[in-house]
This record gives sequence, structure tokens and C-alpha cells, in this order.
Amino acid sequence: MTLLCNIVLGILPAVILGASWAAGTEDTRQHRTMFLLVFGLWSLTLAMWDWMRSVHVAWIATWAIAGVLSLLAYVARKRAPVERQL
Repeated sequence: MTLLCNIVLGILPAVILGASWAAGTEDTRQHRTMFLLVFGLWSLTLAMWDWMRSVHVAWIATWAIAGVLSLLAYVARKRAPVERQL
């Protein structure tokens, strides 16, 4: 049951991103950057949830690493200069 919960809750942000594209939201740099923030925070929340439920340490580490990497990518994208297209 833990495996199913982690997989379903782990892909939920990606499903929501796909649904927003299907609804007609333009795929912009800002949209992808916001996805990194949401996914990073969501992954850290899953890591804490797994930790409180005493789930195997591999799940906790997986979600914690995914969250930290996503947040680092978010910060890097926010600091990078935006290229203007003419």
C-alpha cells in the first residue's frame, strides 16, 4: 500500500501540469519555473509524511532528494537571466 501511495502522490504534480497544458495554459518559462517550486515543496511534504508514518528510509530519502533538487533548480532558474526573443 505504501508503494502505491508514494507513486500516486509522487506523480500528482506532473498530472496537474499536464492538465493545465491540456486546458490551454501556455507553456512558458514562468509556468515551468513555478512547477519546479510546487514539485519541490510537494516532494518535501511527501518525505515528511513518509517519515511520520515510519515508512522505509528509501522513500524518505527519495522524496527529500527530489524536493531539494527541484528547489535548487527553481532558485537557479530564478537567478538566471531571461533571454529575450525578438
